Amino acid sequence: MKRLIFISLVALISAFSAFAQKSNDILITVGNETVTRSEFERFYLKNNQMVSELDKKSLDEYLDLFIIYKLKVAEAKANGIDKTSEFQDELDSYRKQLIQPFMVDTDTEEALIKEAYDRLKYEINASHILLLIPKDATPEDTLALYNKTLQIRERIINGEPFETVARATSDDPSVSKNGGTLGYFTAFQMVYPFEKAAYNLKTNEVSMPIRTSYGYHIIKLNDKRPTIGQIKAAHIMIATSKGASKEQKREEKAKIDSIYQLILQNQDFAELAKKYSQDQGSARNGGELPWFGSGRMIPEFESAAFKLTKPGEVSQPIQTQFGWHIIKLLERKTIGSLDEMLPEIKTKFARDERGKIGKEVFVEKLKEKYGFELNTEALNTFYGLVDSSIYKGSWKMLPQYKNKKIFTFAQKDYTLGDIGKKVELQKKVQKSTPLNLIAHDAYTSFVEDVVIGYEEKQLLENNKDFFYLLKEYHDGILLFDIMDKQVWSKAANDTEGIEKFYNENIKKYTWDERVYAKLYRAVNEKVVKKAHKLAKSKRGTRYSDVQFISKFASKTDTLITIEPFVALATSQQVKNHKNWDKAISPIQKENDKFTFIRAIKVVLDEPKPLEQIRGQVIADYQEHIESEWLEQLRKKHPVTINKELYNEIASNLN
Repeated sequence: MKRLIFISLVALISAFSAFAQKSNDILITVGNETVTRSEFERFYLKNNQMVSELDKKSLDEYLDLFIIYKLKVAEAKANGIDKTSEFQDELDSYRKQLIQPFMVDTDTEEALIKEAYDRLKYEINASHILLLIPKDATPEDTLALYNKTLQIRERIINGEPFETVARATSDDPSVSKNGGTLGYFTAFQMVYPFEKAAYNLKTNEVSMPIRTSYGYHIIKLNDKRPTIGQIKAAHIMIATSKGASKEQKREEKAKIDSIYQLILQNQDFAELAKKYSQDQGSARNGGELPWFGSGRMIPEFESAAFKLTKPGEVSQPIQTQFGWHIIKLLERKTIGSLDEMLPEIKTKFARDERGKIGKEVFVEKLKEKYGFELNTEALNTFYGLVDSSIYKGSWKMLPQYKNKKIFTFAQKDYTLGDIGKKVELQKKVQKSTPLNLIAHDAYTSFVEDVVIGYEEKQLLENNKDFFYLLKEYHDGILLFDIMDKQVWSKAANDTEGIEKFYNENIKKYTWDERVYAKLYRAVNEKVVKKAHKLAKSKRGTRYSDVQFISKFASKTDTLITIEPFVALATSQQVKNHKNWDKAISPIQKENDKFTFIRAIKVVLDEPKPLEQIRGQVIADYQEHIESEWLEQLRKKHPVTINKELYNEIASNLN
């Protein structure tokens, strides 16, 4: 949590404020570290975006915080934290995350997100025929399969029923059960090329062969309808045993019917699910299932669930291949606006094939912008050099080819030796992966690294937003590590120091006025009145609690109880204790019992036990350590400020 506080970022500033100069004049020096005017102004603006009016006071306050920040970063560097492999690895990980938004074609991404949203408004019902492409297929094999797919499509176009042709030709293992019908689905539920082709069809239209990562598909669109949204439901399931006898099946049906009757008698659905449901995954949660829409459940279950219209409505028992179910509708929602759906769409987008398209388009644009020239002959040579030794992790680029140019980018030549180094660093590759695919992936990955790496360098040199964004993460990691080392962990693990700090500052850790008291409670009103009277008497004050209780005990039962307690004087229980006759409250009715309170003593400034407030003491101890540490840092890393420049910045605020 602390790390997130220190390195989380506010949205990037789209442009400098009117007074933010491009000046690189040094404004602050902290030891050997310098801060320019433009850097300070940028961070000041960023961290005060929510301030309605910027003035000299806010500037001075920020300057103090900024100097403390820079002192700690300077000390982290003095400790060599920025030179450690752990720091470099962490910064590199953040760099890769930060650069992603800069390395995509935003127009392409926005169009794909809009396309996905428009498709989510509808659900389509489609059938397909799949011809699997083996992983080791040659280009000739792939072409042959494409031609075979065309021939199969021709049979359908010429009048053969799609289902008949699917059962005879499709490699989809579910075709024997569904005849190729996939049911209703929407965006993000199929691989993107399949989804794209299916949504572009008209009802009853049959597609040309579509290539996906699985193989070639022929798709027929059966229906298109507005989306029915999503529902959250719970269910109780009685599983159907494989090979169950007729008698067992009758018993299963009788059991689900008896549970249904209990539901009709208003018994709690969730408790019945916990007790009887044989779906162990959902039973522990009262039968509750995750949100689902079309295509997420088997058809019989989905159909029954979506027929329920009002939250709380329960279906009659329905049968599926898994057994008998009773379904209860919990919530229902339709598709929201684009703004409402955007976070969900972006999450799915990042995991989907279309999430790569924006980056691919961006890379192609960069190749065109900076000049990319491919040596096709060298590329073919590389493909031929990748042999089976790569499966063992022993592949090496042959020396005679190392200097052969494979492409030029941004006026720099790259050789087979360059790409060879990347491939040589790979671990063993699975033998199921074809050599031509390994070679192609290695080439495209190397080109992408070169192109993206070059653009990242341009960003660091020319894009102030990205430069300072990365710098903020750089310094944020250093800040966290040095604070953890010098303050947080140091304080938390210093048991002796914590106790000493607590004892030296014990007046800071005292209770407000507290009342020690006893609560008397009885069921019988007459008994409590007698007890109340006795408690006020001199005789009653001399009794111990045991003696007092014994005065109101029968042979079989105790008629009154006494419970000692401590409360703040301002609490509801004892706030009027100063006005009580003989320190005893009036009798109060509490549900089905009667109570009164005796105030024993009032204590002021009583110390709180360390174990009860250890967290607070540790936090204060950390502040104490940090304060002493900062004094040392100011001596170790002297701070100077260019007053003339600073006053100029302040004057521009008005």
